[in-house]
Amino acid sequence: MIRVLQLLTSTAPGGGPRQVGHLVRRLPADDFSVSVAGPWNQRFEEHLRALRVELTAIAVDTLRGFPMTLARTVRLVRATRADVVHTHGKGAGLYGRLAARIAGVPAVHTFHGIHYESYSRAARPVYLALERWLSRLTHTVINVSASQEAEAQALGVARPGRSAVVVNGIDVDELAAGLAWGRAALGLREDAQVLGCVARFDPVKRHEALVHALALVAPRRPHVSLLLVGDGPEKARIGRLAAELELPASRVVAPGAIGWGTNPYPSMDLYVTAAAKEGLPLAPLEAMASGLAVIATDVPGHRDVVDHDTTGLLVPPEDDRALAAAIESLLDDPDRRRRMGRAGRERVLSEFTLQPMVAKTSAIYRAAAASRAA
Repeated sequence: MIRVLQLLTSTAPGGGPRQVGHLVRRLPADDFSVSVAGPWNQRFEEHLRALRVELTAIAVDTLRGFPMTLARTVRLVRATRADVVHTHGKGAGLYGRLAARIAGVPAVHTFHGIHYESYSRAARPVYLALERWLSRLTHTVINVSASQEAEAQALGVARPGRSAVVVNGIDVDELAAGLAWGRAALGLREDAQVLGCVARFDPVKRHEALVHALALVAPRRPHVSLLLVGDGPEKARIGRLAAELELPASRVVAPGAIGWGTNPYPSMDLYVTAAAKEGLPLAPLEAMASGLAVIATDVPGHRDVVDHDTTGLLVPPEDDRALAAAIESLLDDPDRRRRMGRAGRERVLSEFTLQPMVAKTSAIYRAAAASRAA
C-alpha cells in the first residue's frame, strides 16, 4: 500500500482540487491510501467527506510564519506516514517539497499553470530561481499539458528526465449526471443566446475582455447574455465594469461558484474564455463534453484543448474586437456551432478522460515510492 499525501495551496473550486478529488475517488484502493491537506473550504471538505476522506486544515498559501508552517507540514508528512507527497500550487510546492525532503519522502509537484507574469520585475527572477531549486528536490514535476511542459523546461523549473505530461481529464458521466441549471433559475430569458464562462474571478482569467466583447455585440443583438459562473476577488470589479458599459444585470449574470454536482453548461449556447494563460483548463473540456463550441484566446493551455476551426475558434489575446467577431460568427451559424460541439465531445472522449490521467499518475507514485525504498 502506497500512502500519498495531497497538499494543496487552495481548496477553492479549481483545477487542483478537482484533480485531487478525482484521484481520491479513482486511484486503486488496494494499492493507494490518500490523505488530503490544505486551507479549509467547506465545499471541498464536504466533497471529500462523501468520499470518506478527511481534509486536514493547514494554510500553506502564505510565507507568514514560515518556520512554524514548515514545521507543521513536516509533522503532517510524518503523521500520515506518507510514502509520496504530491503538491499543487506555489505555497504547497514550497512547504510540501521542503517538508518531504526533511522527512526523507519523495515529492511530486503539479503545475496547474505557471503564473509569474504579474510579479514585479525584481520578483520574477527570485520566483524562478526558487522553483528551479525546488525542482532539484522533486522526484517528478507534472505538467498538465504539452505546451506547459515546454515552457517549464525552457524556464528550468522542470528537469528533463524528471518531468512528465499528465493531461487533465474530466468525468463525462459525472458531468452528465450533475444537477443542470435552468435559465429561469439564473434570471436568463428562455430565448436568450447565452455566452458562458466557468472560472474563478482572477486577473489572469480576464473576465473584462468578455464584458467588453458583449458590449460590442449587444447593440446588434438584444437577446445575447453573458453567464459568468464562479467567485473570486475580481467579481465586484467586473460587476462595476458591466454597469459602466451600461449592460443591465439581465445581460451579465454572475450567480457565484457552483457545487461539485452542479452542471451549468445546458444553459449555454456557446462557451467563451479570454484567459491570458492556462495550464490545461477543465471548464472548456467540460463545455466540449457538453456539446458546446468553444471560443478561446490563442494562449498556452487553450491551444492544447481547442482545435481551431474544428472544435471552436482561437482568437488573438487582448483583442476584444476579434473576440466579439468570433462570437457573432458562431451565433450566426448554429449548424457550425453544432458541428464544432460534436467534434469537441468526440475529442474529449478520445483524449481527455479520467482513466489515462489516473493511470499515469499511479505510475509516477509507484516510481517515486520505489525510489524511496531504493
